[in-house]
Amino acid sequence: MPAPQCNHTYQRIKSDSNLILWRCSACHSGPHWWIYQCTQCRTVRCQNCTNKP
Repeated sequence: MPAPQCNHTYQRIKSDSNLILWRCSACHSGPHWWIYQCTQCRTVRCQNCTNKP
């Protein structure tokens, strides 16, 4: 049985240091100083991937 889909609700998060940088989990772009993280499933996506339907 497939896992249920998440209705993503994104929140912008920002790194306060040079040690923590993110890569987009959809297109693998990066590293990003700030990124959008789903508040439910914790997936991270860049701004371009967040805006896609």
